[in-house]
Amino acid sequence: MGGEVSDQELPGALRGDLAHFFPSEILQLLQLAQATGRLELERAGERSELYVERGRPVFARTSGAAVSTGQILVHRGIVTREALQLALAEQGAHPGERLGALLVAAGAVSQDELQSAVNEALRRVIFGLLLWREGTFRFLPGEQVGAGDVKLDLDLDRL
Repeated sequence: MGGEVSDQELPGALRGDLAHFFPSEILQLLQLAQATGRLELERAGERSELYVERGRPVFARTSGAAVSTGQILVHRGIVTREALQLALAEQGAHPGERLGALLVAAGAVSQDELQSAVNEALRRVIFGLLLWREGTFRFLPGEQVGAGDVKLDLDLDRL
């Protein structure tokens, strides 16, 4: 008994089936409500999280296939594949270090170039989520993105 609340009994959590409520509709509701929290989406073999602040998406991550910030920097010609591999090896030696922070510290990218690439990677994750048509969702109000995560400034109306 112990008074613990299970994951299934979280108060105030909005939840449902993506066959009935598309991700774009959920995001519109969160925008209208000016909600702040974490939207979890799950489908076979994939789990994604989307953080919103005052109804606007500010951060996203997925366990599924996604274009990484490093890949974007290489594609843009800002970082060479070799520099990216060196930074990834450095990151492997120092778990918890952000790849972007390592690239900036090494002088491989500027903070502005990194921010632009991170924003593109986050937008791609969000755009991918908008296409989901099966799975489940759950919104956990009040949860916020971590202090080390780069926030995205994205207007939902432009989606």
